[in-house]
Amino acid sequence: MMKKQLAIICMAAISIITACDTDDSIDRSIWINDSEDYNLPEYSEWGYNTFGAKMGRNYFVSCWHENPCIMEWHDSDKTLELTMNGCQKYKKNSSYDSYAATKEDVSLTIIFPCDSVINNCKKLYLLNGKNFDLTDPDIKVLVKRGDNLQEAITDIRSGELHFKRVQILYVNDRFEEAIVSGTFDIRYVSNGEKTWLSDGRFDLGITPDLFW
Repeated sequence: MMKKQLAIICMAAISIITACDTDDSIDRSIWINDSEDYNLPEYSEWGYNTFGAKMGRNYFVSCWHENPCIMEWHDSDKTLELTMNGCQKYKKNSSYDSYAATKEDVSLTIIFPCDSVINNCKKLYLLNGKNFDLTDPDIKVLVKRGDNLQEAITDIRSGELHFKRVQILYVNDRFEEAIVSGTFDIRYVSNGEKTWLSDGRFDLGITPDLFW
């Protein structure tokens, strides 16, 4: 057991150094490459503040943003908003390649109704195990690319947001963060163009500063 814990700590330390070398402005983010696709972070439940998905032939991943993720509660209609701020990047061929170029900033926002009031990050545990069908008309999906205005996606063909595990972390009896981990995918049509995000995963550390 001790050897396993030591291995995890060593992997995290190596990943922190790698993250600092590649994207210095990502604070508190740890990127560990997926073993089957180097372009994506592995699925994890440690609060690494990373996310990623295949985006057509390219990738939507967490990048240099100071706040890779933000969550906001809307009391007026009892909805919760999840925003992942990243960028679209070209595919790379191995874990040692750097990305050829950054195409543009991309933000994905999903606003979904909740059965319970989740008006602070300590209550995010209520999402544990929840699935949301993104074709539900009560769910809003918005995408922002580069300097363009945020676009509401209305023609969603299929999609799912799954909160696989939500953990509430306390350190010395003091609340530290909610670790929100899960998967997502969506297929939609925008301006006549078919677009899809597939094999999506996220591992987010939501502190009070990141919850509105």
